[in-house]
Amino acid sequence: MPLLSLRRRSAVMAGVVVVVVSAESVVIAPYARRAAGQLAHAQLTWLLPAVAGEMVSMMMFARLQRHALGTGGLRVRLGSATATVFAGNAVGATLPGGSLLSLTYRTRRMRSWGASASQIGFAHAVTGVLSTIAFALLAGAGRVLAGDSSQLLWVAVQIGAICALTSAVLALLHHPAVLRRPVRAFFHLLRRLRRGVVEQTSADRLLDELAAMHPPARFWAWGLGLALFNWGGDFVCLLAACHAVGASPPLSTALFAYIAGMTAASALPLLPAGIGVLDAALIFTLHHGGVPVSAATAADLLFRTISPGLVSIAGWVLLVQQRRRPARPQRVRDSDDHARTVSATPDAAAEQAQ
Repeated sequence: MPLLSLRRRSAVMAGVVVVVVSAESVVIAPYARRAAGQLAHAQLTWLLPAVAGEMVSMMMFARLQRHALGTGGLRVRLGSATATVFAGNAVGATLPGGSLLSLTYRTRRMRSWGASASQIGFAHAVTGVLSTIAFALLAGAGRVLAGDSSQLLWVAVQIGAICALTSAVLALLHHPAVLRRPVRAFFHLLRRLRRGVVEQTSADRLLDELAAMHPPARFWAWGLGLALFNWGGDFVCLLAACHAVGASPPLSTALFAYIAGMTAASALPLLPAGIGVLDAALIFTLHHGGVPVSAATAADLLFRTISPGLVSIAGWVLLVQQRRRPARPQRVRDSDDHARTVSATPDAAAEQAQ
């Protein structure tokens, strides 16, 4: 039954992707020939900044996750973290399920490094919070560049709400006695539903480990900087792609198009790489800002060739290498500052996609 359900979900997702891409193809078909011509004459001098921007974006996300894991005492090699980010992006961009599969893959890789459930949960939560704040700041910067400050108060309210909620959760975690009973009940219910499949992690130990995490102010400042560079590098890739095909939109227009595309993709996380919806948002926003549809289409195609195209190719190559490469030790530092060594067992690509 689970296998049948999985096949049905995959079939439904494949059908949605086909419908979205087909509808988009019909809309942009009249401009496709001109877009292809502009791509054929793309300025090579802009391709290097586009690729470099995307590589910086991926590296910064890897550093952000490594930074978050370090708060829990886990020291991960930058090369391992970067390979995992590339491979996770490839899984999320090419398989039905998108970001959910990527999250599952990265979670399994963290387990293979010796990360505990508390460290993994903290890393994912912190990465999400800092990325959301950085994205909101990017949207605010777009408003400032466009000379429209009417929405800055709303951006500030959003960021303030996220910070307040995060602070409240951290304060609650530092008083584990309040959470022991509901967390135990949740674990018990989860084990009953999964019939013993859930790992027998102690609820008390999980809460104690989370309570022991006290990230200082510099942790949040450094993490926010990494998140900003992560978004910024990806935006630079789009901006360079626009210039490569002869489109020179104002910085505010390109930034609004990027924000619109990323927002549309996050609204439908099960679509691989936001296929269809991200492209439509990018093209229409660029066109609304004065860029011809053919040039906007060419810029989108070039941007998507790099991200997720080239990134996915590199990611799948790294996944294959992870299967063949022998386990390499990762350095883990316990809470009592005594170092121990664990083996990082490579995950099989097929296992990650399940």
